Amino acid sequence: MSRVEHGSAPRLDAILARAALSDPKREAVVFNRQSWSYGVVYDRARRLAGALTAIGVKKGDRVALWTHNRPEFVEVFFGVPMLGAICAPVDFWWGWKDANVALSQIRPKVLIVGPAQAAIAAESRAALREVGIEHVLCLDEAPEGSGFKSYVDAIANAERLKQCTPVAASDPAVILFTSGSTGRSKGAVHTHGSLTATASTMCLELDLADGERTLHFLPLFSSCLEHLLPLTLVRATHVVLAHFDEPAVWEAIRDAKVTHFDAVPTTLRRLLKAAPAEIPRSLSLISYASERMPEPLIKSLMERMPAVRFVQFYGMIEHLCLTVLTAADHQTKTETVGRPMFGAQLYCTESGEIVARSPTMFAGYWQDPETTSKVMVDQWMRTGDVGSFDDDGFLRLKGRVKEIIKSGGMTVIPNEIEAALMAHPRVSDAAVVGVPDEQWGEAVHAFVILSSAAAVSEADLKVFCQETLAGYKRPKAIHIVTDLPRTGIGKIARRVVRERLLATGSY
Repeated sequence: MSRVEHGSAPRLDAILARAALSDPKREAVVFNRQSWSYGVVYDRARRLAGALTAIGVKKGDRVALWTHNRPEFVEVFFGVPMLGAICAPVDFWWGWKDANVALSQIRPKVLIVGPAQAAIAAESRAALREVGIEHVLCLDEAPEGSGFKSYVDAIANAERLKQCTPVAASDPAVILFTSGSTGRSKGAVHTHGSLTATASTMCLELDLADGERTLHFLPLFSSCLEHLLPLTLVRATHVVLAHFDEPAVWEAIRDAKVTHFDAVPTTLRRLLKAAPAEIPRSLSLISYASERMPEPLIKSLMERMPAVRFVQFYGMIEHLCLTVLTAADHQTKTETVGRPMFGAQLYCTESGEIVARSPTMFAGYWQDPETTSKVMVDQWMRTGDVGSFDDDGFLRLKGRVKEIIKSGGMTVIPNEIEAALMAHPRVSDAAVVGVPDEQWGEAVHAFVILSSAAAVSEADLKVFCQETLAGYKRPKAIHIVTDLPRTGIGKIARRVVRERLLATGSY
């Protein structure tokens, strides 16, 4: 008699299945004042899996998703892995040149696109076949004469997938592209095991409650989707905004009774400035990550929102969550990014580089063993970040290995100089880079954005730096600018700042 097995090895799509089967009528997704239940989203994910099966997608094939934040993101993200296929979200800010670099690496069989991306793809139809794309499904209407197919029709006409393709915890489930802040974007492979570990770890460290209502305004194509996992695990309602807009965020929090959102310091600064007179009472938790959090900003946020718990994470595309600074730790340790999360191990090398491993770690870069070997050593990952642990085991970040400046034989940490500049009451943001210099090897250059209507000169800022910075750390030049280039999730792209300066002699 053959045995009948129930349950499965850790797999990504089981997170959605658990929520839908346990409470199918619960509100799962809200977008533009429309909503879909968990039962409906799960049904659509199974229909998508059926539609992909019908056009020949099988285990190991890649399905790329190139669109702004939309409700379909949830069903695609969980539906594609039902087949054992691999979901690959693509940066919606990219034009065809950048997208082509990423797509050429992973060679997806299917490309799912939003309207803006469909128009770009239609102009590059000849190149689609070259990168392996056989089918393009449009979330909205297909451009005239493109030959692309309708995603809506594909879902409506498909049979539901009856049985998921068996997978192992070590099988790839998702490819996330790095921001390219240090060069060409790379496809970081996450497995069913690493993503389910992320879901359970984040649930624990965020102390999530069943039925949270979370707001997504950061791009879902990036590591920000790590919050999609634990919040689906607790059957949260996902309120989705197509893009970040301060009034729209506060309106959504109020109208949808949002309890949680994830942000980066840049968006938090803008939200604080635009905050309503009364913070909506439903809001109880804000998580943040991605870049350094200026101490004056987090203290201002905590003073303005005393009823809200703030939790900081440190991680990256390759290692979605490594440390956590809990709400309680925010009272005394805001200069750090917290302690190692449950299951994470970290240490700093003699040079200060942070090395880590945990169950949430990626499996390597897609079909790029050479690049993978440069960051992975004996199952440990070299993060490329520099830091140190204090006596209580809290990690203090100092910057990126590749961004550390060597001036006159001395080490200069960009984060330290930026923090000193941002202590000036008229400076709202700053970026510091090193550029070749005949006398010093590298010279420190700073780029600052001033608060509105601020009248401060380069000379004023140099005098201010004399009060807090040693001579070799002081910027040789301070450029006052109106904007700074950023990555898809809001980090300042120092590499781009430096390249522009070197190419033009100015910013």
